[in-house]
Amino acid sequence: FPIFGEGNTPAAIIAASVLLWAVHFLVLRGIKEAAFINLVTTVAKIVPLLIFVVIAAFAFRADIFTRDIWGQSNPQFGNVLS
Repeated sequence: FPIFGEGNTPAAIIAASVLLWAVHFLVLRGIKEAAFINLVTTVAKIVPLLIFVVIAAFAFRADIFTRDIWGQSNPQFGNVLS
Protein backbone atom coordinates (compact mmCIF):
# COMPACT_ATOMS: atom_id res chain seq x y z
CA PHE A 1 0.00 0.00 0.00
CA PRO A 2 1.49 3.35 -1.00
CA ILE A 3 0.35 5.02 2.22
CA PHE A 4 2.81 2.86 4.21
CA GLY A 5 5.79 3.98 2.12
CA GLU A 6 8.93 2.15 3.17
CA GLY A 7 7.54 1.33 6.60
CA ASN A 8 8.72 4.51 8.30
CA THR A 9 5.67 6.71 7.72
CA PRO A 10 3.30 7.61 10.56
CA ALA A 11 0.55 5.52 8.93
CA ALA A 12 2.84 2.47 8.82
CA ILE A 13 3.87 2.90 12.44
CA ILE A 14 0.26 3.27 13.58
CA ALA A 15 -0.89 0.26 11.54
CA ALA A 16 1.95 -1.90 12.87
CA SER A 17 1.19 -0.84 16.41
CA VAL A 18 -2.51 -1.61 16.03
CA LEU A 19 -1.72 -5.02 14.54
CA LEU A 20 0.76 -5.78 17.31
CA TRP A 21 -1.71 -4.87 20.04
CA ALA A 22 -4.51 -6.82 18.32
CA VAL A 23 -2.40 -9.96 18.27
CA HIS A 24 -1.38 -9.33 21.89
CA PHE A 25 -5.01 -9.15 23.02
CA LEU A 26 -5.87 -12.28 21.03
CA VAL A 27 -3.09 -14.16 22.82
CA LEU A 28 -4.33 -12.85 26.17
CA ARG A 29 -7.73 -14.43 25.48
CA GLY A 30 -6.24 -17.90 25.76
CA ILE A 31 -4.15 -20.60 24.21
CA LYS A 32 -6.93 -21.89 21.94
CA GLU A 33 -7.34 -18.53 20.24
CA ALA A 34 -3.57 -18.15 19.91
CA ALA A 35 -3.28 -21.63 18.42
CA PHE A 36 -6.04 -20.80 15.94
CA ILE A 37 -4.27 -17.59 14.88
CA ASN A 38 -1.05 -19.57 14.50
CA LEU A 39 -2.86 -22.14 12.33
CA VAL A 40 -4.38 -19.44 10.11
CA THR A 41 -1.04 -17.70 9.57
CA THR A 42 0.72 -21.00 8.87
CA VAL A 43 -1.88 -21.95 6.27
CA ALA A 44 -1.64 -18.46 4.76
CA LYS A 45 2.11 -19.00 4.32
CA ILE A 46 1.99 -22.57 3.02
CA VAL A 47 -0.86 -22.26 0.49
CA PRO A 48 0.96 -19.80 -1.83
CA LEU A 49 4.06 -21.98 -1.72
CA LEU A 50 2.06 -25.06 -2.70
CA ILE A 51 0.30 -23.16 -5.48
CA PHE A 52 3.70 -22.07 -6.83
CA VAL A 53 5.01 -25.65 -6.76
CA VAL A 54 1.95 -26.95 -8.62
CA ILE A 55 2.11 -24.21 -11.27
CA ALA A 56 5.86 -24.71 -11.69
CA ALA A 57 5.40 -28.48 -12.06
CA PHE A 58 2.87 -28.01 -14.85
CA ALA A 59 4.71 -25.14 -16.56
CA PHE A 60 8.18 -26.73 -16.45
CA ARG A 61 9.45 -27.67 -19.90
CA ALA A 62 12.52 -29.87 -19.76
CA ASP A 63 13.29 -29.39 -23.46
CA ILE A 64 13.78 -25.65 -22.99
CA PHE A 65 15.62 -26.09 -19.71
CA THR A 66 18.15 -28.49 -21.21
CA ARG A 67 18.35 -26.98 -24.69
CA ASP A 68 21.97 -26.61 -25.70
CA ILE A 69 23.20 -26.84 -22.14
CA TRP A 70 26.70 -27.77 -23.35
CA GLY A 71 26.93 -24.88 -25.84
CA GLN A 72 27.38 -26.98 -28.99
CA SER A 73 25.17 -25.03 -31.42
CA ASN A 74 26.34 -21.54 -30.43
CA PRO A 75 29.94 -21.78 -29.16
CA GLN A 76 30.47 -18.04 -28.53
CA PHE A 77 28.00 -18.19 -25.64
CA GLY A 78 30.09 -20.81 -23.90
CA ASN A 79 28.78 -23.81 -22.01
CA VAL A 80 27.70 -24.52 -18.47
CA LEU A 81 31.19 -25.26 -17.21
CA SER A 82 32.75 -22.09 -18.61
